[in-house]
Amino acid sequence: MATETPRDVAAAWQPQRPGRRGARDIPDAIVEPDWGGMRVVAALTENEVALYRDGGEVPVPDELLQALLDSFAAVEAVIEGHVTTAALRPSSGAFPSMPKVERPPILVPRAIRADVKNDPFVRARDYEQAAARLEPAVREALERGERHAFVATDLLWVDGASLADVPLLERRRILEGVLTESFLVRISAIVRPSAVLTLVTWGALGFRDLSYRAANSRYLAGREQPDWAVARAPDAPAGVPKPVAPR
Repeated sequence: MATETPRDVAAAWQPQRPGRRGARDIPDAIVEPDWGGMRVVAALTENEVALYRDGGEVPVPDELLQALLDSFAAVEAVIEGHVTTAALRPSSGAFPSMPKVERPPILVPRAIRADVKNDPFVRARDYEQAAARLEPAVREALERGERHAFVATDLLWVDGASLADVPLLERRRILEGVLTESFLVRISAIVRPSAVLTLVTWGALGFRDLSYRAANSRYLAGREQPDWAVARAPDAPAGVPKPVAPR
């Protein structure tokens, strides 16, 4: 029986989707900014790298492929992340924002939820639709050779073994051991929800959405992940001035 390669795993990859819980209901959550761009997986070996989405290879500038290869410190791996320009911009509030999209018909009566925009079901649907709307523009920019970074968010497979059943926080710990950061290769920052000023700062820097995932959650390929919620970046607490993005 032939051994599975990183390319085989990446080509068969089906991303998990955010669930219907609110961010406050995610147990033992860790939080990271949503990087926008296009969500992909990188198939890496010691000698080659390729990015995949929806079963097909994504053409990206050679400098990004070389940067990933230079940053890789394992034998084989499949790493989930975002191809994005957000990581390349200075902290000036100039991050790209997701395009506005029409929400699907609201299934929960407004009388029950005063703020429909924060309804977890609506937020999850909005998030996926916005990503789909943005994808063609990202692909066109990549085909033109525009510089993008790869921001790693999860480690799915390493050295012949799937990590889908390994808790998220442990997957992130292993990820930090197999990928070294550089200008074009980043590992997404994570904090606990109690780090309110960090969350507010992310919002001030242009990250509209934050991702809340349970530290012990497994990776549910192709399925809705109930321990993952997408929420808007919070405003500064009462009495605390909002951080101002540097100019």
